[in-house]
Amino acid sequence: MKLETRVGIFFTAGIAVIGFLIFRSEKLEFVGKSDQAAIYTYFDQVAGLNQQSAVRVAGVKVGEVRSIVLDGAKAKVLLHLSNAVPIYSDAVVSLGSIGILGEKFIDLDPGHAARGAFPPDKPLPSKAGVSLDNLMETMADIGKNVKGITQALNESMGGEQGRQKLDEIVDNIRVLTAEFRGMAQENHGAINHTMANVEAITADLRDKLPKLAQQFESVGRSLNAMLEENRPELKGAMGDVRKLAQSFQGTAENLKVLTARMNNGEGTIGKLLNDESTIKKINEAVDNVNGMLGGFNKMDFRLDMSAAQWDKRKDSRVGLDLEIAPRPDYWYALGFASTPDGKISQTTRVTTQLDPLTGLPVVVTDKTITTDQAFNVSAQFAKRLGPAVFSAGIVEGKGGGGAEIRTLDGDRLRFGVLAYDFAKRDDKPNPRYRFTSSYQFWKGAYIQAGVQDFGNKDLRTVFFGGGLRWKDDDLKKMIGLAGASK
Repeated sequence: MKLETRVGIFFTAGIAVIGFLIFRSEKLEFVGKSDQAAIYTYFDQVAGLNQQSAVRVAGVKVGEVRSIVLDGAKAKVLLHLSNAVPIYSDAVVSLGSIGILGEKFIDLDPGHAARGAFPPDKPLPSKAGVSLDNLMETMADIGKNVKGITQALNESMGGEQGRQKLDEIVDNIRVLTAEFRGMAQENHGAINHTMANVEAITADLRDKLPKLAQQFESVGRSLNAMLEENRPELKGAMGDVRKLAQSFQGTAENLKVLTARMNNGEGTIGKLLNDESTIKKINEAVDNVNGMLGGFNKMDFRLDMSAAQWDKRKDSRVGLDLEIAPRPDYWYALGFASTPDGKISQTTRVTTQLDPLTGLPVVVTDKTITTDQAFNVSAQFAKRLGPAVFSAGIVEGKGGGGAEIRTLDGDRLRFGVLAYDFAKRDDKPNPRYRFTSSYQFWKGAYIQAGVQDFGNKDLRTVFFGGGLRWKDDDLKKMIGLAGASK
């Protein structure tokens, strides 16, 4: 089979695999999933709700939103739920949010088992949830009510009529006080009886207070006796306190002398505190540190960890790449990798054999190309122009460069070619070329496939693998720089 035919078959298979993974990762299944059930509902408004928003039961994610379309004057929302979640006939859904300004999600109340299973092919009932818009409308209604009350009070109390009403209120208060005075006169006997009870209580206290005073006096005598018994220990403690106070006094005097010398600019600390040039240098140093931290904060960091199995070498390549991006359109890439063909060597074996036709000895030379696992370093500069990325620098310890196409949201789909090690040798007659394709199917996880050394027949091999990518925010959380970024 020709080389072109094999390469064409490989690329066709790679494109088919990548297309299948795209369909799977984007949830464009050809047939329905066996572990999910589809159900739909209607809402008057779904502002803030997106496709793939979560469906939660008691705060636990049990599904997601698959589509949102306008059906008449309402929004029709298609949900995919796990078959492990039972839905009963009294189930209901509502819009919820994580916090006041958090992301929207579908809050599902599955209902009660006693009401029976939910009938298929019918929409789930929905109700309006509490949102920021509802709260603002409620606040607006409250403001209108308060405004109406103040207007009513102004109309009621303002002008001559309001003054008359106030006079009426004062007259009513005067009548009430007169009535209270009359009630007090009528209940004069009851009040006297209460006062008599108070006098009886005070007389009782008058009898008991001397006894309480005697008890306090006996307690005082006991305390005096305890102090007399422990007087020597108390004298020693007071002496220690006196010595400690003297020591504190001496320390305070020393501190006073030290602060006076510092104020006069004596000694190293005094010069630091009073020398304007020193303070200026300290401020400049602090500004330089702040500038350095500010520049560091503006940079984006992206980390890529990958591993791939090389078919012909029967070994794997493990790599770690770091991208430092001062701006979105260019960055510096630093890579470390342990690769199966990091070291290429050629072994020549010379043997003498007899020619079967002539019977004469013939010298036969066998050349064998071997590859060994080795650790190497890459350092490149990359420039982005739209979806195309061009790079140049050191590729696995050799000079080289490459081009890459990055597409889909978040650069999830990538195709690239690297060329490096342009020196011609017997073990490697052509430059080394590597074609790589990758697809990020879930968060930072991706798969990759490609061809290594398709320009050198003895070294050519295919590889398959995957990896993880972390963005700038994830890295800052991992290394504890979230505080510095603020």
